[in-house]
Amino acid sequence: MRTSHVAPTAAVLVLSLIPAAPALAAPAADTTPPQVHSITFAKASSTVSGLQTELVGVRVRLTDETGVQPIEYQASQELASPWLKMSAAPNSFVLLRLAEGTEQDGIWTGAIPVTSAWSGTIEPVGIYAMDQTFANALDIDPRTVIDTPSLQVQSSHRPGLDMIFSPEPLPAGQPVTQRIRAWDTTTGQPWANLPVSLSTDNGCVEPGGVVSVRTRSDGTYQRTLSAEVAQWLQCAWVPGVNQPTMPYPMTVIASDGGHVRTQRYSVGATPAATSVPAGTNVDVNGNVTPLQKGKVLQLQRLYPDNSWRKVNTGKVRDSGRYTIVATPPGKATYSYRVYAPGDDLAVGGVSKVFTIRGT
Repeated sequence: MRTSHVAPTAAVLVLSLIPAAPALAAPAADTTPPQVHSITFAKASSTVSGLQTELVGVRVRLTDETGVQPIEYQASQELASPWLKMSAAPNSFVLLRLAEGTEQDGIWTGAIPVTSAWSGTIEPVGIYAMDQTFANALDIDPRTVIDTPSLQVQSSHRPGLDMIFSPEPLPAGQPVTQRIRAWDTTTGQPWANLPVSLSTDNGCVEPGGVVSVRTRSDGTYQRTLSAEVAQWLQCAWVPGVNQPTMPYPMTVIASDGGHVRTQRYSVGATPAATSVPAGTNVDVNGNVTPLQKGKVLQLQRLYPDNSWRKVNTGKVRDSGRYTIVATPPGKATYSYRVYAPGDDLAVGGVSKVFTIRGT
């Protein structure tokens, strides 16, 4: 039997005459960040006192071609977002979550935690949102692109909180006493039975390891920290009501924190001259350890009432050395010293007393 090849050949000919369809273009990549269109607050004013927290609702319209990406909190790395930043602290950041619409065009809501730590006119001064490409981020002051609302806050009786350690400088391998003092910043009176949260190291920036205590009748609380625990960051805060969408970082009404210091500033001081005509400038040179570049030092003079008062200042250079000018004001012998105030690095220290005579 013979097989005909006419039909296939004809088919090929017909197909060759049909114009090829144009290739489909790949969709253009999203290269623009999310856009903010509006911000509204649920109310225009708030009055808070003491330990109160008022959660004021906020609504933000965001749009993006691929969609706004919700991001969860990562301790010491990244705040949860999208967020709105307020012009007051603490608790500046308000976490936003999608409530209406879509991630491409939706209303994102949050709760502004208003406490007695805030006062006056509060505005949104920052907004951040990442899109789902993780390549484009909105990170601006919203006041530069849209009309923004403000919140008038009237507050009183904020708790004050102070934390100290004893002894300082702490000898190596020794326990330390941590002492908390709380007071009413409106009246100045000690705050008894105040709830205070204490933590150490990672517990200061992420969940876990929190101890809840209350101050005594005199507004204080103290505990002993072992040498092992004392080497880490210590923190204390008066808790407020957390944002429903953001349990961490927590809402804070007042706080204090720091490391137990193990060093004291050692200050050397030598005047370039010990007797000069009254009113003459004399360079006082010396060095300070441990090194804290740019640290401001005080030249102090002893006054007739036996008080030491600042008469000049100078800064520590990169080498650890400094120069401060002393000027004996009259015809007398004046006692001076150089004081390095305490800071997070070391306990304050002073030089030996030296004299300069004005003639």
